[in-house]
Amino acid sequence: AFLSDLIERVLVIARKVNSNAAVKMFLNSAAGGEDLDAAGEAAKAALLSFQVQMYDLEDLFADVKQTEFLIVTVPTELAVRESVRLLNDLTFEAPDMPIKVRNVVANQVLNDDEDDVKSFLNRISDGQSSSIRELKMATDSMSRRPEITEVPYLDTEPRGVFGLKALSEELLRENCASAL
Repeated sequence: AFLSDLIERVLVIARKVNSNAAVKMFLNSAAGGEDLDAAGEAAKAALLSFQVQMYDLEDLFADVKQTEFLIVTVPTELAVRESVRLLNDLTFEAPDMPIKVRNVVANQVLNDDEDDVKSFLNRISDGQSSSIRELKMATDSMSRRPEITEVPYLDTEPRGVFGLKALSEELLRENCASAL
């Protein structure tokens, strides 16, 4: 609807400009001799073509036989909240045009067994160590080398004022300890 309204407004403005001889003459002189009418018609045709394509896309999304959405997320609170919001927007936002969602995929899910968790933590630790080394090597050659602050893994995602406060306390504790 927004795009359709925008295109309609642009076309109305174009008609008004083309109907006013003084404005048309001013634009022709500013265009340096280019054929303003031809450029305007080409732009109008492109806008109308785009509008038709958007209607076709809307029809495609509304056709449950041809289109469905697959939501992929990771099992963190923030990611799940965003996925639930997307699911609601796709299926309930416009009851006359719901988009079919039959599957939600949650990646990076750990099993409850101890070996899976231990293996996962070892892989994460190795990957982080390698990435930190790479970051340090990249900054070592710089004349004004930035300080790298390593923030320990928090047991929850920092959310809201409390989460940011906990994160800042952790950062300050690290900075104070390294200064001593």
